[in-house]
Amino acid sequence: MDGQTDEGYTESMLNIILDEIDDIIIIHDSEHTVVWMNRAATERFGTSVEDMIGRRCYSLFGRSKKCDSCTVTSATRDDKSKNIRIVPNTGECYECTTIPLYRGDEIKLVVQHLKRTCD
Repeated sequence: MDGQTDEGYTESMLNIILDEIDDIIIIHDSEHTVVWMNRAATERFGTSVEDMIGRRCYSLFGRSKKCDSCTVTSATRDDKSKNIRIVPNTGECYECTTIPLYRGDEIKLVVQHLKRTCD
C-alpha cells in the first residue's frame, strides 16, 4: 500500500476486508439504526445491505423493539459486552460482542460482531 489516507479509499478497503470475513459484522448508530453490514450478515439474515440501511438492528432478529439483553447502552470503552443471539433465518446461535465507538463522551457507532459458537 502506498500509505494513502483518503477516507473513501480506506472505507472501500475496509468494506472489502470485512466482506471476506465469515463472522457477521453489523454497524449501527446509538439509536440502533443500521448503517452497514458485511456479506456474511446479508447471507445469514437473507437480506441486502440496501434493505437494512435505515432500519433498526433488532428487526434483523424479528423484533419490533430493542432486544431485552441489548448491551449497547451498558457497553463501556474498556469492556466489550457479550451476549447470545439466534439468527431467525437459520436458527443458528451466535455470541454477539458489542463494541461502542465514541466521539467525545457519546456513542457514535456500534460494531456488533457475531461469531457462531453455539449449537
